[in-house]
Amino acid sequence: MTKAQLNLAGWLSITSALFTIPSIVMSWFLESMEGTGARLSRAILTAVGLGLFLYVISSLKKLLNSRFRFHDVDIYISLLIWGNVILCILSILSLESVRLEFVFRYLSMIALIIFGILCIMFATRLLRLSGNLYGLLKPFSYAQIVSGICFITVFLSPVGIIAGAVADVILGVIFFRAAEQPLSTVEIVSTPIE
Repeated sequence: MTKAQLNLAGWLSITSALFTIPSIVMSWFLESMEGTGARLSRAILTAVGLGLFLYVISSLKKLLNSRFRFHDVDIYISLLIWGNVILCILSILSLESVRLEFVFRYLSMIALIIFGILCIMFATRLLRLSGNLYGLLKPFSYAQIVSGICFITVFLSPVGIIAGAVADVILGVIFFRAAEQPLSTVEIVSTPIE
């Protein structure tokens, strides 16, 4: 990954953290409103959050693979991506049908529990990384574990969202620190000439 890509991933990770709390508050506010505009706004907030997550988590995978030759969490990252996509789809579908809203909320709770379990599995596997991830391996992993535990309980999911935002900030710092490090020989050889 180039310095520019790492810096972009860092800024988008920070943006994701800053976007998370206000978007949840806006969603709760819009939930009390009727009409197509409120539903469309909630769908847009959900889609933007998903887009930020997808870019940041994909960048983390690239960083772990290219700089650390660490592939032990690749499957968990893929599962987290699919889990987040499913949660977003269920969230958007619940906006469309008042009659099916209960069913989608129930499915969303199940998906949230599974997502929490995946967060914990991802973080515990990430702790096996031989490096210290620029000094932030443990803080990032522990924030992910706390987030996962809160999601599993469902009623603590707001705390899980805050822990997830903290993990995003830590991840942003990881990307910024990675951007300041020189490329490894393997990365230099595999980087296309532009």
